[in-house]
Amino acid sequence: MEFNNQTSFPTLSHRSALEDDIIAMSVMCRVTYDIVDGIATISDKQTWEIRQNQWESDYGLMDKDDVYSRGGVDIMVFGSAKAPTGKTLTESEVKISLNEKEVHKVKIFGDRVWNSFLGIMSISKPEAFTEIDLNLNNAFGGTAKWDGLEIPYPSNPYGKGYYYTKEEAIGNVLPNIEHYDNPITKWNSWQEPAGVCSFPIMGLRAKYNLVLNEAKTKIEKLDSKFFNSAFPQLIVENIEQGDKITIDGVTNDGVFELIIPDTHLRLEIKLGEKINSRKMLVDQIGIVPNKEEAFISYRFPFRYKINPMEKREVNLKLRTL
Repeated sequence: MEFNNQTSFPTLSHRSALEDDIIAMSVMCRVTYDIVDGIATISDKQTWEIRQNQWESDYGLMDKDDVYSRGGVDIMVFGSAKAPTGKTLTESEVKISLNEKEVHKVKIFGDRVWNSFLGIMSISKPEAFTEIDLNLNNAFGGTAKWDGLEIPYPSNPYGKGYYYTKEEAIGNVLPNIEHYDNPITKWNSWQEPAGVCSFPIMGLRAKYNLVLNEAKTKIEKLDSKFFNSAFPQLIVENIEQGDKITIDGVTNDGVFELIIPDTHLRLEIKLGEKINSRKMLVDQIGIVPNKEEAFISYRFPFRYKINPMEKREVNLKLRTL
């Protein structure tokens, strides 16, 4: 199958063989937008790329894009939680809503440490902040010392707050980003990280979306959400043109909004004499309020049969109005 990108946007095509003559293919395209008062316009600088493998962005580790399909639409927020202009906060929240309905929220704290008095552990008052980065480094996780080794926390080796002993915890930090309804209360409250950014931690995705046989040698069930890149709470069933995403707690002056635009991206699939035209579907949304910027990834997965000597061609087009 020949793939032709007839747009100026970065693209990626995925192919995998299902049977000898049946191929699963998907085409993905990522568009960077400038956001002004919630309105998205295509940016002159298409800064958000598509990568086959995991890669390090300015906002932390990003997941690979080379998958056939996902189990829903990813919503990811990059940048920082912010205090109102001219003020500082010791704690706040970041809340994400879709069409005025809350989807997910996390609790934000200023820097804190574990204190000990007469053997009783307590958490210090959070320090004042103007902004806190919304990345995995500020979520629960990190490494703990054990038998002279640094042991990474499986669900987030990049974070902070993971300790193997009480002595190690004393005087050391807690995460800045926590679950809104499940705050840390004990030094060994080992829990899954909270967040709103990209979440490319394979082990945790496998925990919830993959079932092995009793011998642990074969996959018996695989949920398509295994291939999503957002935190589980930020995987939604569907997002379409006109839907509105609002984010509280990430600007100095109110709520950040994004109204999903229609880019009129279409995929033209030619198999011999047959031509099918399909609209590209929203696959991922990444929002950077600090820069008044967002990217939307679009994908269309399909299958086709290989017929000898048949011309096969896929063209991605931006339809102009």
